[in-house]
Amino acid sequence: MAEWTLEEYYLISVKNLFFKFEILKLFMKNYFYFFFAFFFSVQIFSQNLKISNGEITIPINTELKITVQKINNKLSDFKLINESKIEKPINMIDALANITKKDIVSDEIEFKFSNADLMGSKIIILTTVQHLKSPITFKAKIKIKGGTKYYETSIVKKIPNVFSVEQWRDDIESVFLYDFKIAEN
Repeated sequence: MAEWTLEEYYLISVKNLFFKFEILKLFMKNYFYFFFAFFFSVQIFSQNLKISNGEITIPINTELKITVQKINNKLSDFKLINESKIEKPINMIDALANITKKDIVSDEIEFKFSNADLMGSKIIILTTVQHLKSPITFKAKIKIKGGTKYYETSIVKKIPNVFSVEQWRDDIESVFLYDFKIAEN
């Protein structure tokens, strides 16, 4: 059996300690990347459709249909009928050329919030078709991609069974719709 001098023993101990420190450093580095990836994925997946108390938050590239209840000229009790993801930008020329008016009276409202292409220009659109008996109004706020705050934007009155389009050039990640009312004539 070999005998070690005190210097050799300390040298081996320091090398073992250094090796353990390198393993710990590698683990912490990977842990940091895992934590960062997890946090980032939570941020991405938190951009989901939210419907509550007469308010709707719609993430970009989402199509949905809801039903509403009219109570004292206010619209409330929103229920989701259908939601789908829009996979590619909407060609606005084709969309406008293929509009067919349906004279339907129901408690349904259809929204599409998507990237769009208008003769080569990239825009963000919100299309609305509502099937109530009367025109409606609502307010909207937009959230710019990467931002944390919503900014108020203008929305026109929505006439029954008419294809309505709002458009923006900003890179918007979601729109918040609220204060839905029956419009006064």
